[in-house]
Amino acid sequence: MKKVSLFYIRTYTNTGKFLYICISKKISKIAGQYFAMRNGLYLIMILCTFLLSTQTKAQKEVKFNKDSIPPAFSKLKTYYNQPEVYLSHWEKIKKDIDNKKGDKTTDLFYLYKDRNYFHYNHGDLDSLKKYTPIIKDLSLRLHNKAEYYKNWSFLCEQIIYSNASKEDMEEMDKMYNDALKRKSEIGLAFSLNEIANFYGANKNYAKALPYITQAMQLFEKLKFWDEYTPLCSNYIVILTSTNKYQEAQNAFYHLDSLANLSLTSPSVNMSIARILMIKDMASVVFTEPQDTVILRKYLADIEDLYRKSPHENRIYLYNTKEKYAKLKGDIDTLLAYQDSSAEHYRKSRNVINLKRMYNNKASALHRAHRYDEAYLMLRKYVSLSDSLYKNDTQKQLNELSTRYNMNKLELEAKNISLKARNIQFLYACALIVVLITTLIIGIQFYRHKLKNNRLLRKQAQELQQANEKAQQAQIMKTAFIQNMNHEVRTPLNAIVGFSECLAEIPLSKAETKEISATIKKNSDNLLKIISDMISIANIDSGDQTLTYQEISVNELANKLLQEMKEYAQAKVKFYYTPCQTDYILSSNEDIVHQILINLLHNALKFTSSGEVELSYEVDNKNYKLYFHVRDTGIGVKSELKEKIFSRFYKVDSFVPGAGLGLSLCRILAERIEARVYLDDTYQNGCLFTFEHPLK
Repeated sequence: MKKVSLFYIRTYTNTGKFLYICISKKISKIAGQYFAMRNGLYLIMILCTFLLSTQTKAQKEVKFNKDSIPPAFSKLKTYYNQPEVYLSHWEKIKKDIDNKKGDKTTDLFYLYKDRNYFHYNHGDLDSLKKYTPIIKDLSLRLHNKAEYYKNWSFLCEQIIYSNASKEDMEEMDKMYNDALKRKSEIGLAFSLNEIANFYGANKNYAKALPYITQAMQLFEKLKFWDEYTPLCSNYIVILTSTNKYQEAQNAFYHLDSLANLSLTSPSVNMSIARILMIKDMASVVFTEPQDTVILRKYLADIEDLYRKSPHENRIYLYNTKEKYAKLKGDIDTLLAYQDSSAEHYRKSRNVINLKRMYNNKASALHRAHRYDEAYLMLRKYVSLSDSLYKNDTQKQLNELSTRYNMNKLELEAKNISLKARNIQFLYACALIVVLITTLIIGIQFYRHKLKNNRLLRKQAQELQQANEKAQQAQIMKTAFIQNMNHEVRTPLNAIVGFSECLAEIPLSKAETKEISATIKKNSDNLLKIISDMISIANIDSGDQTLTYQEISVNELANKLLQEMKEYAQAKVKFYYTPCQTDYILSSNEDIVHQILINLLHNALKFTSSGEVELSYEVDNKNYKLYFHVRDTGIGVKSELKEKIFSRFYKVDSFVPGAGLGLSLCRILAERIEARVYLDDTYQNGCLFTFEHPLK
């Protein structure tokens, strides 16, 4: 048999489930092409007749379970095929509920549940988007998760078959994730079913089957038979469309056993409409001529059910009788029931199934060689197809226009928002510039203030130091004057007194010699004091210019010994220790001589017994020459080793002297880039070192 391409058309039940029914994807639009597809149309009629038994797009099992609908809403279902009447009646009930006192949640739940199902039957996606959130909220308030997910599935199904946008297709993901979050098995069942619907609508049966199987297992476990039935029917249709006939028959027999059990036992609670749908599934499974007897048995079951429930939708009876007449080859009966089905779909405004019935009838007329009638019926089919195509095209154009207008408005809004943001950005930039400028000025002012404060503190500190120095200088000056008064007057008095003795008193030669020596000694002391003062004054004024000479260290040392030996006391050994034969030093001889004189004078003055040694050493590695003046006198404490170099400072104020010698030594040493210091590691007196650089 010639194969034809297939696609799925959804059919709805009173729980919002659908069955996949295989029909021809392409059909000829002209009579010649139609007759060329004779064999193909024959197959189409066989595969598609099941749709008659289940399709209820406009009036397909419009009722909810009787027990679930309050009496006030019982008439709503009768107006499903009269939209204007239905909406008017619905608004009236809504008004009555609004005027009602007390809790209205339950009444509103049933009212909006019916309204949502009404729009689901008519394929009104926009209305479903509006009312589904309302019924979902009411379902949660009543803790009815089954209705929560069931009504959500209505919206998902309509989205799948409405060529909706990608954003709308994400509704299935939201539903699935919501079920996972709430850990709801019934939610997962509905979600898995919708995922299967999506793959089935795209003819991806391999991916659809696992989801259908999982959903069937959950619905069967939860005993949601009105949901399980159409899902299992979908499963059977997919098996037959993939040539798995034996598996399809096994699944049908299982479903039929549940239907029979529902008639005799309360353990399986199915509506009569569901049982009729199951019995009608026999026309999908048994399609061969040898199956006529089996199909007749199920037709008898359907007729018996309609006798007991005459108010039920008779589309299942029309569909099964059509398939039975087709197996028997009774063309007139076949055409009669096709007309009945077509009239049913026409009244219910189900254009898609009406178009299918036109196609099926054209095929039947063609097989009966009634070509003129077949041609006319095919023209009806083509005309209706064109009308549907135009409607779909116009709908798409309207959607595109709406989206264009929305995009235009969004673009304008974005432009306005962008301009506003630009203005805000400019204001922000201006504010930032002002703030930064203010901050910079503030920082500069603060830094300037800090600088001034530091300068003021420094000046105050310098002023304080100058004041302290002035006070110290004043104290030292006073001490110096007092000291000089004593140090100068003492030798002067001695000189004057002894000079008068020499002039007025007759003395012996020995006495004269002793007095002369005393006068000379006091004259030398006075001269030294005056010389030290003059040297310091000259250095402070900076008037002296230095000249360097070649100095023989040995000659200088011997000269110093001769000059200073008279100051050595009787018990003091005064000597010079050279480190080598001789050394020639380049320096200012006067300064070197005066530094060593002062150091030796200081050592001899404070050493009453022991020894005073003058020595030197040469450090060629560090380019230094060291003069050492060592004594065994009273010594100096370590904490005073720097203070003794201050002007006018005296360790012992009762010892004669002006306190200028060591100070002068350091000042003179600095002039020739040398230094003088006390070595406090020596503990047997004092060890002064005169460190001179070598050039």
